[in-house]
Amino acid sequence: MFGVFKRNKLILVTLILLSAQVSFARSNEPATNIGATLSAMKMKFPELRYIGTDEKGDEYEDGHPEDGIGVFFYFKNNMVTEECVIVQSDDGFARQLFNSWVDGLYIRYPGLCSKSSYNAKHILFSNFRLHIIFVTENGTNTALLVYEKGGWDDGINCGDY
Repeated sequence: MFGVFKRNKLILVTLILLSAQVSFARSNEPATNIGATLSAMKMKFPELRYIGTDEKGDEYEDGHPEDGIGVFFYFKNNMVTEECVIVQSDDGFARQLFNSWVDGLYIRYPGLCSKSSYNAKHILFSNFRLHIIFVTENGTNTALLVYEKGGWDDGINCGDY
């Protein structure tokens, strides 16, 4: 009888360890609001306001884009499908922020499935894609951090995006 308990205990411990590894793998991704409901987002972002609807869905914004920083969200079926942080400046701040985002991402999450050019990084995660972009137009520098619904759990492969 005691031998059966030892064997079951071993199986239980093995299952717990495997479960913990799967949980750790999932938590080892950047936090995102993809999949959050509109009501949850209004609690997180008290100034969240509707700005229009297009083919991507209902667009909301928070912050003050006219002052150089804003967050935009697209909702479909009351769920976040895209999240965008935008920072604009006429000095080097936006470039420094872009570099900081990229460096932090590749240090914290090595071995990423990604495509890159000098001013754009595109990374695939389990249920979202992350785009880090830097653009300069008419003397304004813009850093964008865009989370988009759809990852390898949705059947998207590294070469697909």
